[in-house]
Amino acid sequence: MRRRLSVAVMTALVAWTPLSMHTASAIFCYAGDPPAVYQACLSYNQGIGQQVNNEQQLQNIRGKIADLQGQINAIYALIASLNNQIAAQKQLIAQTQAAIDELNRKIRFTEASLTRLHANISVRDELLNQRLRYVDDHGSVNYVELVLTANTFNDLMNRMIGAQQVAASDRKLLGELGLARAQFDQTNADLTIQKSQQSALLQQQLVTEADLEKNVATQKAAIVYAQQLEAQLQEQYVKVQQERAAIDAQVAQLQQKYDAEARAAGGGSGVFAWPEPACGFGCISQPFGCSTFYLEPYDSGCPYPHRIHTGVDIAAPYGSPIVAADTGVIYLYPGSIGYGNLIVMVHGNGYSTYYGHLASYAGGIQSGQIIARGDLIAYEGSTGWSTGPHLHFEVRVNGNWKNPCIWLGC
Repeated sequence: MRRRLSVAVMTALVAWTPLSMHTASAIFCYAGDPPAVYQACLSYNQGIGQQVNNEQQLQNIRGKIADLQGQINAIYALIASLNNQIAAQKQLIAQTQAAIDELNRKIRFTEASLTRLHANISVRDELLNQRLRYVDDHGSVNYVELVLTANTFNDLMNRMIGAQQVAASDRKLLGELGLARAQFDQTNADLTIQKSQQSALLQQQLVTEADLEKNVATQKAAIVYAQQLEAQLQEQYVKVQQERAAIDAQVAQLQQKYDAEARAAGGGSGVFAWPEPACGFGCISQPFGCSTFYLEPYDSGCPYPHRIHTGVDIAAPYGSPIVAADTGVIYLYPGSIGYGNLIVMVHGNGYSTYYGHLASYAGGIQSGQIIARGDLIAYEGSTGWSTGPHLHFEVRVNGNWKNPCIWLGC
């Protein structure tokens, strides 16, 4: 029978109280276990540090980050991390349960095999006992007597063959009984191993489920706190979205007014240049798509908090030159709440581009001018709702934001 090292599991992780700390203990993972058992054990040990880290992050966000927007960004990042951990834990629980179910099936079959083997041994034991009782009553075969009492040579040969058959039958019975007992012992050893594996998996399943409950509790506490922060930011959010809507409405009017002029100047072909020549695709600090930044526009298709980043952020050194991505009519929007210093260009055929968080505009640029593709229009900055120098670049088609990388190839 295989010897296994014992497994020590700490299971006092079921309850979680906000702002309290619990210490989990690692369990020994035996590499000789079935893969499902071993991987479940490793997954638990790897998650211990994260369990404590989740609680510490929540405490730090509540107590150490003074900036409101910094708090909400951090809490959204924590919620996203918890969502991923919870999904992984649910998958692990499902995999572990499948392994437990398979072990249960093997245990049932092994127990049934033991029952059959035990019945087989009992029958052969009884046959052997009968044979021993017969020998005890009549004595063993006397070959001298067989020779002396035989009437003919044929009678002697028949008696000798019969005696050999009896002896061969006895040897066969003993051999089969020994084999059956060896199979019984091996099957019983297999059953012990299977039950040990089942016990280890059940213990780890309990711990994983407790960790899941703990993460869910932390997640709920984080969401409640995020909602409190959102309430404080709601007034700013409304102002930013109203401003965006007003700019977008004006751009829609500008597109109708200048579409033909922009196309005549060579814009609106659907081909765009990279807007920040000093820094390539490697400078993208945030791509287009779902975001955790609370002041971004609402998008029901994105996970909580249901926000979308409507462009790409390009983080080059402060003051890096920015050029027009396509020929078109330029409009300047200095000092907006969200975009900061903003440029919008109308290119024709429904295309427009947005350039946000600018430090300043290029000299001599005025709203209503025709600007050629590649011409200098501004310099990178960190105005508006910005956490550091970068260009926020958008491509719109008929007023709808699209992923700029569709055209830029990033």
